Amino acid sequence: MNGKPQSARLLIRNGYVITMDDDGTIFENGAIAIGDSGRILAVGYDSDIGLAFSATKTIDAGGAPVHPGFVECHLHASYHLFRSVLPDQLVESESFDTFEGHFYNTVNDEEEYFSVLLACMEMVRNGSTCFMEAGTILTPAMAAKAANEVGVRAILGDPFVWDQPQGFAQGKTEDKQGCSTCAAQAKLHTVLERAPKTRAEALAVLGNELRRNADPDALVTGHVAVLGLGTASEELMMEAKACADAASVTLNIHQSYSPADTEADRNRFGKDPLVHLHETGFLSRNVTLGHANHLTDAECDALLDSGASIAWAPAASMMWGHGSSLHGRHAELWRRGASIALGSDSPNWSNDFDLWRQANLAVMAARDVHMDRTYLIAEDGLYMATRGGARAVGLEKQVGSLEAGKRADIVIHTLDRPEMVPSTNMIRNLFYASRSKSVHTVVIDGRVILEEGRFTQLDERAIYAEIREASRSLLSRMGHTVEANAVPRMRRQG
Repeated sequence: MNGKPQSARLLIRNGYVITMDDDGTIFENGAIAIGDSGRILAVGYDSDIGLAFSATKTIDAGGAPVHPGFVECHLHASYHLFRSVLPDQLVESESFDTFEGHFYNTVNDEEEYFSVLLACMEMVRNGSTCFMEAGTILTPAMAAKAANEVGVRAILGDPFVWDQPQGFAQGKTEDKQGCSTCAAQAKLHTVLERAPKTRAEALAVLGNELRRNADPDALVTGHVAVLGLGTASEELMMEAKACADAASVTLNIHQSYSPADTEADRNRFGKDPLVHLHETGFLSRNVTLGHANHLTDAECDALLDSGASIAWAPAASMMWGHGSSLHGRHAELWRRGASIALGSDSPNWSNDFDLWRQANLAVMAARDVHMDRTYLIAEDGLYMATRGGARAVGLEKQVGSLEAGKRADIVIHTLDRPEMVPSTNMIRNLFYASRSKSVHTVVIDGRVILEEGRFTQLDERAIYAEIREASRSLLSRMGHTVEANAVPRMRRQG
């Protein structure tokens, strides 16, 4: 090659580069050049990239897999201070009323910051470089602070966009009752003191986080989040859709999570929920539905026609026994061409923020239910976690694949793990054996955030000590004592 090598900020060399581009290109001895802007300059064979570029810093991947960072599409990042507090015998409806409501009326801004900080660190360690939060952080500024300190890409929503929070009583409101006790049930639900209570209050916060999008290079940006699950009137939902459309961002909403909330929506709309939402124009390409575990044939057709995405969170359903593995249509929809992404939900609904786990569960559960080893394969799971995730959060032109011009959000693994030995097939070694355990170095926006298993700019030990103390303080102020599991079991001999 003639001429002087082009300058680059960073070179990643000697990697098994899984690009996730349209052609599924893999460079078995590949390299990536990254510029000062944080964008990828070139991807190709190591011999070519090594001659064409000189860099301030070079990372030798040692022949290990290199792939795009994973994109978390549905999670609640403010719950980490009470991870694993909820015992197995707790009924899900009680978790909302007796614990989470109390949590939101007790937690302070510093505690939200620490929770999101820990969530971000966990995601990066597990190979996720971008996340879309579900709009349940009371003070999004604390989330932005935490994400920026870790250096992870974050897409935040306004807190608790709802106008009928009593909708947790399965979508029933006082002015539109489906049973004689609905109003009484609704009044029993905990009132979140710092969250909107009326449509006017919800509209006052709607779209506030979109101000972050003024800077095209910002790591932390905004989207429109509506909680859903019967907590938003149709009028508010359409206002939120108009806001998202005007700003060209994703609208993120919980939908058809459990049989109860799905049936409640069917009652209030008078037909299958997704059919109605498609007819009204709500369902479209920029809408991402969290969960969508219970869909009819007609709803599957509506989803495919609209181009909307689903953030599939298999572990969250499994944790509470909702049966999405058996009744969910996610894998079928994927095979029919739907946009399917993945999410970890929350630290008490799947208990970890690891998209490798979600992708693996999705593939394995689909095979088991359909009794077909090929129903989903490893490459399908990788696509959902990368390209599928980028599409679901509206960043498909920025991240999700390793291509020139895209943001350099990159995960480098190590071969020095038992699960990566012998390295017979990199995709299968990664997906079925090592998963997040082999994550070694993480680059976000061209900056090395995690190097050789250590955060480059964070004092992890000090942070973990502060977070443990913050958790103890929060639970103490809540008056909560952590209970052991108390599900009766038959005594066994021997």
